[in-house]
Amino acid sequence: MASGSGDEDDWTRLEEEHEHVSGPAAAEYRRRTAGAAAFLGRTVRAQASVSRLLAQTDTDIHHGEAMTCVHRAETAACRKEKLLLGLPADDGPDESLCRSTCVNLAYTDRDIAEHRMRLPVLVAEARDSMTPSPHRDRAAAQAGQILAVIEQHETSRPGAAHTTGGQAA
Repeated sequence: MASGSGDEDDWTRLEEEHEHVSGPAAAEYRRRTAGAAAFLGRTVRAQASVSRLLAQTDTDIHHGEAMTCVHRAETAACRKEKLLLGLPADDGPDESLCRSTCVNLAYTDRDIAEHRMRLPVLVAEARDSMTPSPHRDRAAAQAGQILAVIEQHETSRPGAAHTTGGQAA
């Protein structure tokens, strides 16, 4: 999973552009981003202090494909998957093993924009009778997951009208 566009860029998008963030790790994303923006730097006199200070200011936020990982090794679904597979569980996220149920996930408006671009492709694939049935089924399932993420993101937006089954609550 690629590291993001930078802590300062994330802070700017949140605070100045009012980017919305949803998902189980949204509050932690906001907290870490604000904490990194508050760090003004320090004068370091000892070489041994450099790594310690850099580690303290690392937000451990990773922007991936249509998702953002607010990484915490103890709760990372990808780490648990690696351990189950007998693979070494390093401290960073692994997007190839990411699970939609991971509590480390957050979705920014940027992630939702990527989902909105992917959704019509999946819907078309799910409806294409020339596509083999297992591929259609997988595309339909993925489209359903993406639609649920988009809907949750939009309904959690401050001031959004919450709906239940398409009807106003």
